[in-house]
Amino acid sequence: MTWSGTFWFWIVMMLLGSIPVTYAMPTGKSPFPDVPFKSFSQFILQHFGSKISLSTALVILFSLTENPDLLNLHARQQYAKCKGENRTAASGWMNSLARALKKSITENQGQPLKMKLVDKDMDEEQETKALSLKLDGLSRILTLHPYSDDGEFQGKLQPVSHQLIEPVHVICPNSMECDTKRCKGRSLLQTTATRDVPQVTLIKDNRIYDNVSVLTGQCSKCKTKYFADHVRSVENSKERHYSNLYLNSAKYVKVGQSIWVDRLFGTGVLNAMYSFHASAAAYTEYWNNSIWRHQEVEAKRITRRQVWQAFVQESIRIVATTIGEDLLLQANLAIDEVTKQAFEILGEKGHIRVAVNHECSECAQEYKDKSDITTNFHPAATVGVDDSDMPNLQGPDIGRNLAISGNEDTITAPATTEAALVTMAVIDGIVMGPPVCATYCFMKQLLTSHLALCI
Repeated sequence: MTWSGTFWFWIVMMLLGSIPVTYAMPTGKSPFPDVPFKSFSQFILQHFGSKISLSTALVILFSLTENPDLLNLHARQQYAKCKGENRTAASGWMNSLARALKKSITENQGQPLKMKLVDKDMDEEQETKALSLKLDGLSRILTLHPYSDDGEFQGKLQPVSHQLIEPVHVICPNSMECDTKRCKGRSLLQTTATRDVPQVTLIKDNRIYDNVSVLTGQCSKCKTKYFADHVRSVENSKERHYSNLYLNSAKYVKVGQSIWVDRLFGTGVLNAMYSFHASAAAYTEYWNNSIWRHQEVEAKRITRRQVWQAFVQESIRIVATTIGEDLLLQANLAIDEVTKQAFEILGEKGHIRVAVNHECSECAQEYKDKSDITTNFHPAATVGVDDSDMPNLQGPDIGRNLAISGNEDTITAPATTEAALVTMAVIDGIVMGPPVCATYCFMKQLLTSHLALCI
C-alpha cells in the first residue's frame, strides 16, 4: 500500500471511530448521572438511614436531576468572584428546594423526612438548612455541580436526559384469566412467537415510544384470543368466523398498522373536536407540530386516518361504558362499517338516549323566517360575485325568497307557517355550532360522525 493510500485509510478509520454507536444524546441535554450505585446508596444510608423508603430516595434523586438551573444558581453562590459577594454553602436557592422537598415528602409519603447526623432539637428553619447541605453533597456525588474540586468552572449544567432510565413498555391484555363461563378462569398463555412479536410505536401521556412489543394471550381451552384493546372469540372454527368484543377498560388502543395510543390521546382528540370544532386534519397538524416535532424518536408523523381511528375507538368505548353495554362486532370490519354498526347498536338505531324528549330554551326555540340581524346587503352579494344583475333589496326585503325566472326577478314571501319549535337534529359531519346545555349530558354518547347540533 502506498503512502497516500495509507493516509486515506487512517482518515477513514478516524471518521468511522468518531461515529456514535451506542446512545445518541438529545440536543441540549446532559446524560443521566453515571455513578456507581454503591456511592449513591452509601450517601443515602449515611444521611437518611436504612429505613428510608425507595420512593423517598427516588424523590430526592429526581428533585436534583429535574432542577439543573437551580443547581447552577446555587453553585454560583459558593464561589465569590465579585467584590461584595459572600460564599455560602446553603444558598437561598437550595434552601427553597429543600423546603419544597420536605413538604412534598410529608404530604405524599405520609410521614416526615428523617435525617441522620442532625440535632433533634432543631427548629424548622434549621432542619431546612441541614437538608439543603445534604442535597448539596448529593449533587456533587451525582456530578451535578458546574465547578471542579479546584473551583474551576466546567460549564453550565444542562437539562438532564432521562432517556437512559426510561422503563420498557409492553402492550399486553389487561385480563389475568379467561372470562368465558365454561373456562372458569383458566390462565392465559402468551402465544406469539418471539420472531413474530410486533414492534410498534406507542403514544402514552403525550410521549412517543419506539419499538414497543405487543403480546397476545390465548385460552388453551376455548381458543379465545385476548388483545390489549379487544377480545376475539371463535364463532365457527370451520368457516373461520370470529367476533371482536371491544374492551371498555382498554388502556391502549390500536389506531394504525403499527401505532397504539393510550386513552388520554383519544380523549384529547374527542375534546378537540367537540370543544374547538377541530377536524381530524386540523388536530393531526396541531399534534405533529406541537408534540411530535419536539421528541427525538424514530416514529413518523401521525396521519389524519389515525386521528380519525382514535376518535371512533374512543367514542365507542365512552358510549358503551356510559350505557353499560359491550360492543360485539364481526372481526376484520372496515372502520366505516364499524362506525355504522356501532351507531346502530349503541345508539338505539340513530336515537341519542339522553336527548330523547329533551327541550329547553337553549336547544328548542321558535322558528324564525328572518334573522334578528338585518343588513342592507343581499346574502348573495359576496366577494367575487357580480352584483350587476341583482335586485336592489332593502329593509323588509331581506330574508325573503328570491326566484329568478328568465329575465324577470320575482320576489315572493314564504307561506305563513305556525310557529314550531326547532329542536335538536343529527347531522352527519363535523359540528359547526357551539355546544348547548344538553351537550355535557349526551356529548359522551355521540358516536363517530353523528354529532348533535342545535339549529
